[in-house]
Amino acid sequence: MRILLLNQYALPRGAPGITRHGDLGAELAARGHEVTVVASRFNYLTRHASTGEPRNEIHSGVRFAWLETGTYARNDRNRVRSMVRYVLAATSMGIRTSPPPDVVIASSPHLFTGIAGILVAARHRVPFVLEVRDFWPSVLVDLGAVRSGSFTHRSLERLERWLYRRSRLVVFVPPFGRERLIELGLDRVPSVHIPNSAERPSNLQAVPDSLAQILTELRGRCMLMYMGAHGVANALGIVVDAFDRLRAEVADVYEEVAVVFVGDGSEKLALERRIHDSGHERIRTHPPIEKSAVPSALEAADMLLVNVAAAAAHYGLSPNKLFDYLLAARPVLISSSVATIVDEAGAGIRYEPGDPDALARSIAAMVRCTPAKRLEMGQRGRSLVASKYSVESVATRLEQALSSVVRP
Repeated sequence: MRILLLNQYALPRGAPGITRHGDLGAELAARGHEVTVVASRFNYLTRHASTGEPRNEIHSGVRFAWLETGTYARNDRNRVRSMVRYVLAATSMGIRTSPPPDVVIASSPHLFTGIAGILVAARHRVPFVLEVRDFWPSVLVDLGAVRSGSFTHRSLERLERWLYRRSRLVVFVPPFGRERLIELGLDRVPSVHIPNSAERPSNLQAVPDSLAQILTELRGRCMLMYMGAHGVANALGIVVDAFDRLRAEVADVYEEVAVVFVGDGSEKLALERRIHDSGHERIRTHPPIEKSAVPSALEAADMLLVNVAAAAAHYGLSPNKLFDYLLAARPVLISSSVATIVDEAGAGIRYEPGDPDALARSIAAMVRCTPAKRLEMGQRGRSLVASKYSVESVATRLEQALSSVVRP
């Protein structure tokens, strides 16, 4: 198959950030498929260009076509402008692609990518597949970014319905994504759940010296680590709130635990201000690190954190970092009101999103576990990922799904 994948935020295998399509694309390319990913040169996580001057590059067998879409520092007009520029440029490039693809995949979160996907698929008369990684506009309303019932909300929801109806297949990354189709009365639209995945890099590296220094300074503490985006949907300020609770109510745990945030995003500066103002000296931050150093960093922690705003967990969670966490064989604290693969594996503690008291209790419970108990939970998580959520097995699910809609 010749697969054309449109995702403004896609990154190659090994890059810091969300590499879902770089990883799966590399596996499909190794099986003889031709995979082209159309993405923005601007890395949303590091706020830098993802590549050098060449317009096209090959990464692990996957052709990345880089587009100039402008830069932005937060969720403002510049980001919207970047989305529009991406859609226009991706549509133009996709229409001119030769030889034509056999299938076109457009990946969210923003719905405008779907418009480009439909236009390109129509031009080449091939199936259009919509991949949903985040549910716009419903999550935007729940997060307060868009007012319910407003013109923007109603317009985006009409676009969402239109994209679902025009899709030959909808790929949901969150496990309960099909509930959104049912809510919209579109339960007859074909869909499939294809989660994220994880693999250990072949070129493992040690943690950067700057992060190693932080880890050395916190040595002897029970370390909680978060790795990934620092955005509105991640709601990381709740960790500071939970530490306030521990300091006031559970002093022995508070003195024993430390937190390290690794990553970047639109809310990082606000998070650092909160940490400074709170006076929590054992909460530290560090910029993103290369994918090859991620396992070493995660394995230096005692427990790992997945935290999202309550609105972002409605259809279940399948973030990339969760699979990296489990593969690192460390127990996970995860905020979700519905079951996750952490429950499936028995690999950690699930707590209610948006509740700092629940997070504080979860941290205390994990700190009071014996090292052997934490190791046992971590090993269960690693075993589950290796058997069910490896890049190879998830790529097979994607390959079968695409084969079902591509004409012989």
